[in-house]
Amino acid sequence: MKKNRMLSGKWRSHFQAKLLCAFLLCTFIPLCIIGGISYSVSYHIAEQRILNASISSDEQLNMQINERLSHVESVANALQYDMYTLGQSDSTMEYLSALTDIRNDVSLFKSTFNLYYACIFLPSDRLGANERLYFFPLEEFEEYDVPETALENPGTSSIWFYQKNVSVPLLISGTEESRNCIACCRILKDTETKEIAYAYIIFLDISEFSGYLEESFADKNLSSYILTDQGTIIAHNTPVNPPGADEALLSQLKESSSQILYKDNITYHCVQLQNGWYHITEIPDSYIQENVQVLIQSILITLLCSLPLTLLVIIAISGKLTKKIRLLSRAMEHLTLDSPKEDLSELIPPGKDPETYDEIDRLGLTFQKMQLSLKDNMQSILDLSLTEEKLKYQLLQSQINPHFLYNILGSIQTCQSIGKLDIADQMLTNLTRFYRMTLRKSKDLITIKDELEIARLYLEIEKLCHNDNLSWEFDLEDGIENFLICKFTLQPFLENSILHGLSQRAPRIHLHIAAVYGEDTVIITIEDNGVGIGEKQLEELRRTLDSKAVNYEKHFGIGNVNKRISSPHFGNGHISIESRLYHGTVITIEFDQMEEDYEESNDC
Repeated sequence: MKKNRMLSGKWRSHFQAKLLCAFLLCTFIPLCIIGGISYSVSYHIAEQRILNASISSDEQLNMQINERLSHVESVANALQYDMYTLGQSDSTMEYLSALTDIRNDVSLFKSTFNLYYACIFLPSDRLGANERLYFFPLEEFEEYDVPETALENPGTSSIWFYQKNVSVPLLISGTEESRNCIACCRILKDTETKEIAYAYIIFLDISEFSGYLEESFADKNLSSYILTDQGTIIAHNTPVNPPGADEALLSQLKESSSQILYKDNITYHCVQLQNGWYHITEIPDSYIQENVQVLIQSILITLLCSLPLTLLVIIAISGKLTKKIRLLSRAMEHLTLDSPKEDLSELIPPGKDPETYDEIDRLGLTFQKMQLSLKDNMQSILDLSLTEEKLKYQLLQSQINPHFLYNILGSIQTCQSIGKLDIADQMLTNLTRFYRMTLRKSKDLITIKDELEIARLYLEIEKLCHNDNLSWEFDLEDGIENFLICKFTLQPFLENSILHGLSQRAPRIHLHIAAVYGEDTVIITIEDNGVGIGEKQLEELRRTLDSKAVNYEKHFGIGNVNKRISSPHFGNGHISIESRLYHGTVITIEFDQMEEDYEESNDC
């Protein structure tokens, strides 16, 4: 998790990432706003179109229903004329003829207009009242659900009501099945007695209107039904009719002149039919949202398709804009003294008109000039540093020679003063050979073979002063003598081993000088069997070696060699000393394996 956060933070720190984020914000925010506005506008447009489509279907259905009701009104008008003719009959023959005409007309109207049934009610004392096919006594008229208010003042217009379980005589229908029906009734009252003179009812099967509704509104998410003025739902577009309408809605319908009502997330389209009833279509918001889903999906698909394309375009543009900056940043990041010159041809294409350079092009030109100037300056500084290092090395080496010469001349003077002239003469001869050898090897780095020869000449000189008290041996691994070493590395340690190792407890000194291979290094050890070094003095020597300082008053020889050999140009070596009092001393010198070509490359 921490690694992921680090990678995320590193990515966000890139200039292209910041530029990309800026582009994304400037693109996605307007895109989201436009998408939101488009969705809102499109939703309202789609909502209006869905409502208009539903209302249009409603209007066509209303025309069909009203046309059907008009057919019934026409039949009612025709029967009213027939009943008037029946009432004007003076003789029995005319009366019977009128009854026959009415029966024939009812039968004709039933088949022509697809009526469920029609029945006529006459006073029970009139001829034909008990026929019970189309004519019935007035007493049975009371069995029908004619509204009481209509019975009190029927007038000449039709009375519409809902009648359940209407049965057609078996001789007419051939079945005893009963149906729920829409009933159209007309009543004629005697002007003097105010009693009903006759009445007739025309029935339409409710299933016919339910079929109209189901055909027009096959989607069951829409609810369409016919509502009586009493609040009873008589036909519905689903097989199961709801129990009844909302009384508050019915009251609102009667009070409002608008055909569109909205209540409880439902839009009601209400149209009053010509018989005073209502055809109501409920359009719930969920239906609109479901149909708008296609639009929403189209908008989302468009956005999802445009977002990757937009992202790719933004990445391409940001990459193009930041390419020069990346090249310049990488060139600055990798700029070192020993690195090759960075190729900035992509940053500043060759042949480009200088007048067309932008700010980054000019920055690249400035960087190129700075790179060349910096390399020149760094090379000059490096040359001066190498020269300074060589001068310091030569100074240290020049300091070791007088120190060594002073000690040898002191020994020669001692031999002369005690009368050992032959030894003094031999020491001068060996000293001559020693300096001839060192002067012939004028370079700062010499082979281990030559360094050991210088050490051997020095030991020969010292042996003359100590008779048989000094012995030595060399132990070299094959080929190691060809590697390079700083001149005068071993002599100061050999001198200290002889000078400080001899004592009454260690009257004889034996030196073992070994050179072995390390891991890409050369390891030289100088081991003696002298008196050793005390802990306090050993700790002081180790501090001198660790500090790589040269103290001209104390441990000058060891500090001088340590300073020279630790330089990166002369082996990057280090020296360690192990010793115990009266148990001898072991000096270990380790430095990098250097060959002749190394010396030439450092101009040593």
